Amino acid sequence: MNGSAMGPSPQGTPFSAAQWLILTRRAWLGAALAAGATALNHAAVAAQIGAVAKPAAPRMAYTSTLQPASTPPAYLERVALLCEFPVREKGEATWTQGVSINKGAKEVYVSNQNGTQLRIDVRRLPSGVRKSSRTVKTQDLCWTEGMPWFYNKKGHLCFIIRATGGGPAKSSTYAIYNYTTGSKGPNIPIKGVCRADVAGKYMVTTDAWTTSVKNFYLYDWRSVQAGTPRLVATIRAQGGAKTAAKNQGMAWVGNYFFLIQGNPSQSPTFQAWDANGKLALSRKYTRADFRDLVNKLKPGYLTNAKYAYEAEGAFNLDGKLVSVQIVNNNPSVITDGRVLVLQHNRIDGVRGKMQPAKPPGQ
Repeated sequence: MNGSAMGPSPQGTPFSAAQWLILTRRAWLGAALAAGATALNHAAVAAQIGAVAKPAAPRMAYTSTLQPASTPPAYLERVALLCEFPVREKGEATWTQGVSINKGAKEVYVSNQNGTQLRIDVRRLPSGVRKSSRTVKTQDLCWTEGMPWFYNKKGHLCFIIRATGGGPAKSSTYAIYNYTTGSKGPNIPIKGVCRADVAGKYMVTTDAWTTSVKNFYLYDWRSVQAGTPRLVATIRAQGGAKTAAKNQGMAWVGNYFFLIQGNPSQSPTFQAWDANGKLALSRKYTRADFRDLVNKLKPGYLTNAKYAYEAEGAFNLDGKLVSVQIVNNNPSVITDGRVLVLQHNRIDGVRGKMQPAKPPGQ
């Protein structure tokens, strides 16, 4: 059922150094305890288990200045293929927008959009075979490019989905969609548009739009699950709002805010801002280098230098970045494109070749 919109959430404030220390320690401890609870209680489908039952940051030493590590998570160019599946099946007209993974249930969750229809698929991990689907009506231009999930107190599988359409100037509201019952709750005020990710005790959103970003927003995850989102902090992106390519997904990994970028005329691009909003990483694959990487993961899959491509989604899994990339050896992605769910930062992964990425005109 559809509910009425609520008022805007309060404005958060940037963190001090001491607050970042408290946040980091609490996130690590809380997430570690959540991971233990998941291992003990998953069979009983314990209530309120978040989308990522791992620490918000890798186990690394922090400096006395309380800043994140000097570089974003290592081994970004080392990649493993977690699963793959077709963009469209059985004559569908939807397009993949966001993905998340529930390792305990061995499931992949996928949002697919077509106008005012949002279809959520549950697929098997690692085969990618679809188990079930549900469709919910949304506003137009209402993309869900992140798939935060949790089990409620009744053990029902729930998702945080976008509830209002349009860009940053529009009302930023989301809703809780109960997949088990097929019901959509009332709109709840959450800043940011389209993209969200969960790590430990926190959910992160952003106002990043097509080729710009100004802010990242940090919410208490339990308050979001309760339908009363509490904004913990607002982190401004420093150094201008222009991004290197089209923004297609966001992930919070190791206290870095990653934007995953790339449209059909571009190549896979990755930018990351640190806890103070400073741009810490801006790298990309050329189309040729990404084709070589895909062929290492799927030998002989991409033989056409003009293969079709688009990025669609990102999330944190086990403290490592996951990006969602769509490719098709035939440039007509519409007919038979494949969704590749790639985990980065894997020391045991296949190594690709990356290079610096700059915003257009620089």
